[in-house]
Amino acid sequence: MRRPRDSKDLKEQSIVAHLRAGEKYIEEVNMKGDVMVALIYPNTYDLAVSSLGFNLAWKRLNQVRRLRCERFVYDESFERFYSLDSQTPLDQFKVWAFSLHFENDVLNVVKLLLKKAVPLKNLDRSDLHPVVLFGGALTYVDLPLIRKIADVILHGDIEPMLPHLEEAFQSTDRSSLLHAFAKLPFASVPALGKGYEGISQCHGLDLHVPVSPLISSRGDFAGRLLVEIERGCIHRCAYCMMGKLKKPARFLSLEKVSDVLRRHNSVGLIASNVTDYPWLGELIDLLERSSVSVSVSSLRLDRLSERFLNFLRRHQNSFTVALESASERLRNVLKKDLSDAQIEKALLMARKAGFEEIKVYFMFGFDEETDHDLRAIGDVARHILELGFRTVKFSINPFVPKRGTEMGERQMQDERTLKEKMKIISSSLPKDVKATFESLKQSKIQYIINSMGEDCAEEFLTRVQQFSEGKIDKIVFEVATF
Repeated sequence: MRRPRDSKDLKEQSIVAHLRAGEKYIEEVNMKGDVMVALIYPNTYDLAVSSLGFNLAWKRLNQVRRLRCERFVYDESFERFYSLDSQTPLDQFKVWAFSLHFENDVLNVVKLLLKKAVPLKNLDRSDLHPVVLFGGALTYVDLPLIRKIADVILHGDIEPMLPHLEEAFQSTDRSSLLHAFAKLPFASVPALGKGYEGISQCHGLDLHVPVSPLISSRGDFAGRLLVEIERGCIHRCAYCMMGKLKKPARFLSLEKVSDVLRRHNSVGLIASNVTDYPWLGELIDLLERSSVSVSVSSLRLDRLSERFLNFLRRHQNSFTVALESASERLRNVLKKDLSDAQIEKALLMARKAGFEEIKVYFMFGFDEETDHDLRAIGDVARHILELGFRTVKFSINPFVPKRGTEMGERQMQDERTLKEKMKIISSSLPKDVKATFESLKQSKIQYIINSMGEDCAEEFLTRVQQFSEGKIDKIVFEVATF
């Protein structure tokens, strides 16, 4: 570990050390290879440590012979960027592997590259620069902006990639690495004109049980071991990347879940919908016998049962669901497959189980919606309060079309229209409901990055490279074509 050179470096290093101090290793992660790979989550530590995908990538990459993979997170105040695992500066790593799950995080990648004087476009880099590698949820679709930045893109699940990566990393210099990656069917190497032939897919979860190697005192699942019991989704929602791009759904067997529970007493179950787990009744039996404290990631109202809600109430005070729309007609357009009757039944069961706090997600900004549909969000809020829920939280977000989904060709509605719709929704809500709206600016940036074409991506990177990083958001809007 290199000592910080000044007080600013010392402060940055102390922040990283403090974050690491709140972690507990559950299994040994061998970081002794000679090829240094920086695994970077381009957002805050709390988001990184809440991402099982990021934690698994760190564990899996360190299983590849020769690799020494260490974790980094992004912070606006950082300049040196020290690893969480040994506080080694980022500059010493040959490969910078970014775990990308959200479009807006691409801008943090751009900011980091600017801070470290690494050219934004892959074609402008030389042997003096690190290999910039992208993986994560955003790689399930082909985004031109990502293709312009990345030297290598790994598309899909990491588990089947491992033996291929071991072979690729026999090369050490930049040029040899790029050519080695170009031979892999799940990899894109844009500078060599090589696209990917298919998505890497883990066909079963039992062979590489998806369990985090650490527990953190921070994040959404603080103090809990993260266990993925479902990957993919069985549903057909027209707006969602998960259901469209990650089929079929795959589930961790009950036997493997049992093995994990025998060793740990507090877990977070990760799934697109925990209630889709095929052996849910048996899982509840197992959890009750083992006296394990449990938290779940997400639920579907139409899949809830009295038994599951009674079990869940013993472990948490609130639960979260996504209605998306208060209108059954509009939910049918979205292929949400959720009726008013199913919602009512689930809410009544939740109250009977003793839940008094609920968080509900809605979307707005669809061409098919009417003012009546928007005001119906307030009607739902009043009804939930009438049922006896004391704390009601609504998260209301503009619809952002995504590539690869059924609604991916749609245009995001303009700011004026969305603001008018927000006013209608806000005026309909009772004062006892705590409602938050996602930033229209950040939602629009998300849309622009996802829908950006080749020319737009090229112009964006050219302008950002010429100007200071403080103008990045402004440049996104300047180059956008709708």
